[in-house]
Amino acid sequence: MKAQLSALPLILAYSGFIKNKKVEQREIYLPSGTRAFHFFPLGKNPNSLPGIYIQHGMSVMGIDDPRIIDLSINFAHCNFSVILPELNEVKGLLIDPKTISHIQNLIFEIPTVKHLYNGEQFGYLSASFSGGMGLIAASRNTARSNLKSMMLIGSYCDFNDTVKFVFQNYDKDTYGVLVVLYNMFRRLSPDLNNELEHVFYEAALDNGLRRPEPLAPKLLAKTSKNAQNFFKEFESSESFRKKLGDDILGVVGDLPTQLSPFYQIKSLKSPVSLLHGADDPVISPLESGKLAQIFEMLDITYTFRTSTALTHGDSLPLHSQIFGVPALLETFGCFIDWLNA
Repeated sequence: MKAQLSALPLILAYSGFIKNKKVEQREIYLPSGTRAFHFFPLGKNPNSLPGIYIQHGMSVMGIDDPRIIDLSINFAHCNFSVILPELNEVKGLLIDPKTISHIQNLIFEIPTVKHLYNGEQFGYLSASFSGGMGLIAASRNTARSNLKSMMLIGSYCDFNDTVKFVFQNYDKDTYGVLVVLYNMFRRLSPDLNNELEHVFYEAALDNGLRRPEPLAPKLLAKTSKNAQNFFKEFESSESFRKKLGDDILGVVGDLPTQLSPFYQIKSLKSPVSLLHGADDPVISPLESGKLAQIFEMLDITYTFRTSTALTHGDSLPLHSQIFGVPALLETFGCFIDWLNA
């Protein structure tokens, strides 16, 4: 119950019940040159507040994405100093192991900038692929002692299983499949990829940006008949997509191992709060469940809940998903309590 009470102000703010939040937002550059936003309560000194590093997900809007800004503002409204750095490769929809090192460096770098928060209470929050890569980063030597608390929303444990799941769920949400194809199809069919790479990218943006007039069909019409037939079968045939996903995993080498927390979190020290949308169409809730099982075996403090109040990356109206709210209160509350301890 204590955790739920700790998160109540945040959930009320995030649900829209609290208006006129007095929060200051600044664009800053970290010593490494990384662009970031800094949020904190108006009139308060951020170096007296706990700090939260929020890592944005795979969106071409990067830290300008209104969803991640809204989350940051709501945390700042609740007396946290929020640092929101931008990683160019993540903004560019690239799935790359170097992101793990970049997050690791930021977990180490941000505490060296003393005026950003109180220098003692520091947490990490992210979602989806950035959440899983952040978990690996937080297990590495230079980062693991800096974090008091972590929260992962809709994240993954095994990259191999996650790729299979997104291909199985293309009819529910195309975004994850298109991002995977944009990153990995070149390894399977370089010549065909030369024609379709920009189509995969723009099709992902058609989904992510909810474009009223999709661009990808116009680009596809300019490709060869062979490319058009491939894309048509990809869109229409579930069995074709399943084989395509398996074929891609067969040519990417050890990339799934490099990107999978499953193999790399034995050294993690921070407690972790896991929240997953009950009907997440991009990453299965079973992935967070696997992480919970590993934390249990490794004796890592954690909490894990699924909720009907969110899908993947978007919250649903709380008044229509009231039964999903307790999970939000528990997971955000544990993250906050561990951070404030």
